Amino acid sequence: MKKGKIATLFVITYLIFISGCGVSGYIPKISDEIVKFSIIKNTDGVGFINEAGQVVIKQQFLDAQPFSDGLAAVRVKERWGFINHKGEFVIVPKYTNIHPFSEKLALVDLENGSHVFIDQRGNVVIESKPNWSFAGDFKDGLAPVVVKGKWGFINTKGEIAIEPKFDRVRSFSDGLAFVRVGEGLPGLVGYIDHSGKLKIPFESSYWAGTDFVMNRAIVLPISYTRVEILLIDQTKKVLTNQLNLSCGTDFNSLDKGVAEGLIPVRLKLANQTKILSQCGYIDMQGKIAIPPDPKIQEAKPFSEGLAAVKIKGKWGYINRSGSIVIQPKFNGVSPFRNGLAYVKVNAASEGFINHSGQYVWQPVTLK
Repeated sequence: MKKGKIATLFVITYLIFISGCGVSGYIPKISDEIVKFSIIKNTDGVGFINEAGQVVIKQQFLDAQPFSDGLAAVRVKERWGFINHKGEFVIVPKYTNIHPFSEKLALVDLENGSHVFIDQRGNVVIESKPNWSFAGDFKDGLAPVVVKGKWGFINTKGEIAIEPKFDRVRSFSDGLAFVRVGEGLPGLVGYIDHSGKLKIPFESSYWAGTDFVMNRAIVLPISYTRVEILLIDQTKKVLTNQLNLSCGTDFNSLDKGVAEGLIPVRLKLANQTKILSQCGYIDMQGKIAIPPDPKIQEAKPFSEGLAAVKIKGKWGYINRSGSIVIQPKFNGVSPFRNGLAYVKVNAASEGFINHSGQYVWQPVTLK
């Protein structure tokens, strides 16, 4: 056999191998359950570990995204593809950019610069239109899209479901999506339903709002002195107000806090001589759930029953009673996800801990 034919045969065999489809017609399985793996990185590359810290997909990729809908996006050389929970390629690396799967669809960028939505086998479901600029994932059956500089929503058939007329939007959640018309003042802000009707209107003095979760959302009035928030329900009833976000919480992450029913805020308390402003947590009724603690400098939303707090310059974790369960000793932390949290002690020491604060993955030996 000539060298050229041998090389061609090798390439074909390799492509069949990485696609996960051998000569027997094997089709890689996509997990029906949530894949609880965490991303790890070392000098060999990027891989995944399980909740016990065991390597389940070896470090072989240049980059990766968390699992979503049973698949994870990974990068090989300069192209992205998708693997299943066994590390098998379900969709071979061929995209220049990629979004995680959401509601069984993923937004990807092709080599020619166009954007398309694909299904979990890589089939193109929605092709981009010449005047479209995609920007969001599907939630509640709708995805935000930019048409000629304005935001609207498309359905899973690629049809315009809500006309592009907004200057800012968030994805749908609990049947509603935050929208804004006008970047300056005055502007129209509020929440729309799936028909595009404005269900919860606000005055122009409001600037932004989180997703609705468990019939609750947080809205942000415009303030030039401090960041105040309101907790509302879907009837626009204000459950509590005059709360402050200066506990180091990112407004865009607050909907994740709402999902677990406790929201970090800076509360005002009066003592005999002055007004104290300290970090604490409120519940879904706007009532104090974890009293303000003068030791807490910053507080993050709860995730898997634990919340990161900063005390004397170090991060640790508290439980829903406000008790410290993982001592503050880290320079950086992440929320818990899939049973693990990423922590950083110093520039040369990082790893993953479990809910007990024990290291399950420690690439660098701590001293």
